[in-house]
Amino acid sequence: MTVPARERERSPKLRIPPQPAVRSRPTRIMQASPDTAAGSGSLRGRHRPPRPWSRTAVVLAGLGALLLAAAGILGYRHVSHNVLGPAAQVETYLAALVSGDHAAAAELLPPTGAAAVQDAQIYAAASNRITGYEVLGQEMRGGEAVVRTVLQQRGESKTVDFALSRAGREAAIFAGWQLDHTAAREVEVTVPSGTAAIRLNGVSVPLSGQARTLRLLPGEYFLEGPESRYISYGPARTIAVEPGMAGAPVPVRLYASATATLAQDVQAQGQAYLLDCLSRQETAPEACPNAAYAGADPARYRGIEWTLTKEPVYRVTGTPETGLAVYAAGGKARATYQEESGGRWQTRTDDVGIAFGSELSVAGDILELDFRP
Repeated sequence: MTVPARERERSPKLRIPPQPAVRSRPTRIMQASPDTAAGSGSLRGRHRPPRPWSRTAVVLAGLGALLLAAAGILGYRHVSHNVLGPAAQVETYLAALVSGDHAAAAELLPPTGAAAVQDAQIYAAASNRITGYEVLGQEMRGGEAVVRTVLQQRGESKTVDFALSRAGREAAIFAGWQLDHTAAREVEVTVPSGTAAIRLNGVSVPLSGQARTLRLLPGEYFLEGPESRYISYGPARTIAVEPGMAGAPVPVRLYASATATLAQDVQAQGQAYLLDCLSRQETAPEACPNAAYAGADPARYRGIEWTLTKEPVYRVTGTPETGLAVYAAGGKARATYQEESGGRWQTRTDDVGIAFGSELSVAGDILELDFRP
């Protein structure tokens, strides 16, 4: 179709406005973290301003953590100082002493070379034990501690300090405390060689050596030698043990001596030996102290009779530790017999001295003697 020229002149012309120049801005690309890249697959980071409520939560969480840490520290300090602290250890020890629980008190003491008295009857029979206590306070410096107490003993009150030191762990993380050895006392006991036991408050305590150290809990004890018919160890010794006392109790040394019963039984056995010798119808019985003034030919003598005219005196010498011996001397005996002389029998009488002796051994309640002239 052809447009007339007149219409072409009327048609307005389309004008295109000029486009403004576009300035390119450099694009900043943020490298995404590995976590972001893995999650979104985009390398372009996005920054969002923090919201007010999230800041508050962070602050509150931090304060809560601090409070929990502080509470933990305070709780640890409370348990370490009070529940499992040195004062609690001392109180447990004193409570066991007052109640008479010998085993529980002994378990709280540190190991030592001294022999622990195991028999509870010994402590139960002890007099002047601790009857009451009060824990006043404690002071800790590093691995050492001192607990001050007031104790009732012998009807009196006195202030006593207990020393402790750190030892091991309790409840996995809390430090334990160990009483010092001065909470009890050690006494050295020396006995004669061969003594197998002593008696403490009437109870036999076995011994393994000549010198023995015993650990004793607070109280008063009576120490004696073993019960014996023939050996005496002297009167009972009193041992007083007090916490806080200066040093250890005075060492005890026992000395053995023969009893009067031993001398009596020795004399009885000597008399039996002599009676047996005098009953023999021989001028000179073998291993006997009675010997007449006769010749060596027994065929020349007959009708022999012995009579004791004077009892010998018996004397026991030595000690059970160095050795004992018995001597009998000063006795007299008369021998009456017939002697053949020139085909005739003549009656004769001889007066002879009597003396004999023996070493003496004591085995429990048995005397071992072997008399010889």
